[in-house]
Amino acid sequence: MINFVILCGGSGSRLWPKSREKLPKQFLKVTNDQTMLQNTISRILKIQSIIKNHEYKIVIICNKDHFHIVKNQIHELNLHCKVSIISEPKGRDSAPPICLASLISPEEDYSFIMPCDHVLDDDSFAQTCLTGITYLEESIVTFGIKPSYIETGYGYIKTNENNETIDFIEKPNYLSAKKYFEDSNYLWNAGIFAFKNKNMKLCFENYAVDILNNCKETLENSLFKESNISDCDYEYIELANEPFVNCRSISIDYAIMEPLCKDFSSNIKKITIPYNFHWNDIGSFSALYNELEKDASGNVFVFNRNGNVTCIETKNCFIDSKKPIVATIDIENLVIIDTEDVLLICNKDNTQKVKNIVNIFKEKKAPQLLFHQTVLRPWGSYTILDGDDNSGFKVKRIEVLPGKRLSLQSHEFRSEHWVVSKGTAKAIVGEQEYILNSNDHIYIPLKTVHRIENIGTNMLEFIETQIGNYLGEDDIVRYHEDF
Repeated sequence: MINFVILCGGSGSRLWPKSREKLPKQFLKVTNDQTMLQNTISRILKIQSIIKNHEYKIVIICNKDHFHIVKNQIHELNLHCKVSIISEPKGRDSAPPICLASLISPEEDYSFIMPCDHVLDDDSFAQTCLTGITYLEESIVTFGIKPSYIETGYGYIKTNENNETIDFIEKPNYLSAKKYFEDSNYLWNAGIFAFKNKNMKLCFENYAVDILNNCKETLENSLFKESNISDCDYEYIELANEPFVNCRSISIDYAIMEPLCKDFSSNIKKITIPYNFHWNDIGSFSALYNELEKDASGNVFVFNRNGNVTCIETKNCFIDSKKPIVATIDIENLVIIDTEDVLLICNKDNTQKVKNIVNIFKEKKAPQLLFHQTVLRPWGSYTILDGDDNSGFKVKRIEVLPGKRLSLQSHEFRSEHWVVSKGTAKAIVGEQEYILNSNDHIYIPLKTVHRIENIGTNMLEFIETQIGNYLGEDDIVRYHEDF
């Protein structure tokens, strides 16, 4: 069995405000009409098509808050294979999830570890993976990218003429990066690994036994469920909060690969397979700009379907806007990201500093770091139309999928008015039950227990107006929920 393990955590903070903590970049359509997660799954299907005589399973490791998004995006692909979704209560970098990947399937299985924010030539990468298969019995295999320019933002792998892995090197300064670029023995670290589970487990026993023991105990206390999505059989593993949240947060490079490279007594070999074709790590707006199609002046424009732009003397800019009309005059080398609730403008050469802006807003606890204007939920979605947490009122458009319902809940600081615009709902307000159709409305007093459910076959849509001194999303007392 070959397990293709997708590391789907992270908040994508350097792509803020397109990427938010509750809907990060891996679940967005940033390079084509599929999300980055879906592109990674499609890449795996390509690899499967050329590696014969093996059974396969796709394993997706994500944050607990993103499970319903992963499930929906799998459903959109109409897969016909085995899938495991592992939800982490808290991100712990790459070493703990890779340890989990080596434990959840038999020791004789092989595992491929793949980030989901990369762009590659899928046909060429599949052939590279086919080469890597031949080394998996005895080696930890890494995949290195031939540098195409001097880069200080990536880690490097040092190899020799036999493709043996000599060392893992963290992000270098410019002079070191220049040296690595000129030396064919240095490759960019793509964060892609392949191994036999038995060998990786042995590495954790030797170099990070605390992580191994934590992951074993976590799995012993975790919740396992089985179900299906269309014709796709899937297993859902909800990791136990403890002890996993207490696990050491560390990358696989620091925890395993660096000590393995320095352990000359180890019987486990280290091989790096060079990949010499197109690759891009979509970790910043400048990286995304490099990936997308440009006009004759070097501009990238991303708009709504009916959006249009008029530019005068505009060069080498990346403009992503929700506005129907955008006009620019005499600008160059700018990134302009205009969402419903945030406008970001920065020099295209300094997009790594977006993370500094994010850190400032973290101190202010700005909700725009967590949510977009439209927030996806397991039962559907809601869109904030007007107001904020402290404006005295907030207006939302809420959509509920057929057969789904919100939690049974109450609020300490707000009352609500609901007006149904589409569909048929069953509403519980206190001890009473109501059937609501289009143009019906109902009032939910302060602190009253309530719930709404879509009992129709089409999408339920209603407008919720909240009134109160505080209207934050944390003002919810939940008595029962389905998710």
